[in-house]
Amino acid sequence: MTGTFTFEERNQTVGPIDAASVPTLSEHELDSLPFGVICLDRDGKVLRYNLAESRLARLDRAQVLGKNFFRRVAPCTATPEFEGRVRAFFLGQSAMERFPYLFDFKFGAQRVEVELVRGANETVYLLINRQSFAGAREGLPDGFAAPLQAELAPNESDLGVLRDDVARRMLYLDTAFVTALHQTWLKVAPRAWPGFNREWGWQWGRHCVVDLEAQLLETRNTTLRELPMREAMEQISAWATERGLGTLRFDFTPARHGVFGVTLQRSALGEAVGPSEAPRCQLIEGLLEAVCEHLSQRLLVAREARCCSMGFDSCVFVVAATKRKGVVEAAIKGGAETLEQVVEALRANA
Repeated sequence: MTGTFTFEERNQTVGPIDAASVPTLSEHELDSLPFGVICLDRDGKVLRYNLAESRLARLDRAQVLGKNFFRRVAPCTATPEFEGRVRAFFLGQSAMERFPYLFDFKFGAQRVEVELVRGANETVYLLINRQSFAGAREGLPDGFAAPLQAELAPNESDLGVLRDDVARRMLYLDTAFVTALHQTWLKVAPRAWPGFNREWGWQWGRHCVVDLEAQLLETRNTTLRELPMREAMEQISAWATERGLGTLRFDFTPARHGVFGVTLQRSALGEAVGPSEAPRCQLIEGLLEAVCEHLSQRLLVAREARCCSMGFDSCVFVVAATKRKGVVEAAIKGGAETLEQVVEALRANA
């Protein structure tokens, strides 16, 4: 069986999000935001709950949706200062309202800024920006702090559910999973693998950024964008290494030409697909595009010049502004296998 799959060029904006537009976003778009978003109806029932809020509250979205936010999910908000404001907002006419608050979880306290935004069908959206983190407060009344995931869904492990130390659900997949996926795509749609893989990597990267931002907020009270570029890239490299993807190294030497390079040693993906005559780490291309776009607030393109699946000792990627995409791709198609060779092509076309 063969088929044709096409992937349209992405045209998303990567700049700041207008708070008023949040209620119109799709579920995927909400999950791409680096701050928490919760949608409540008039009764306080949770209707939407995005990835960032799930990660920072350490609560599984599947166990939160449909529950009363003030009673079951975050009893620390059942106060005049929080629940009272939300209920008054429902009754009022203002489009937005903002106020500070202190969330109490059993694993720690989080100082936040909450922005209320009016949604459709008598709903209110809570946009939650974390400001600082501290240890769990002592002397709180029983039942005041938000429950742990294990309390919302006890005995999950008996049902084959695995979680990490911040309560995210985890799956253990060896490289045979990637090998099988690659072989399936070569059978069904041989020419579609690069486009599918790159788009998958980009979508995955948008979610990975949320996790990276949450991790930095919790451990250092900072964000990726607030770090110097090199330090931010070191955080990304450490993240990739921890997940067994290989070791990423960034080279900003040719940045004045509008490009920089990324070297990946021991690519799990490149090794999994086996020998190839062409680069096979398009998943990493998409991942790099998503992460670097988040940092730079501009659309970028990443292309692999050479791959370990081709017999090289490492994979080499070139990241550039989208306006240089044609030159970068032409240089690689013409035989450029190093960052320096791609830069020479850019100089020749300047």
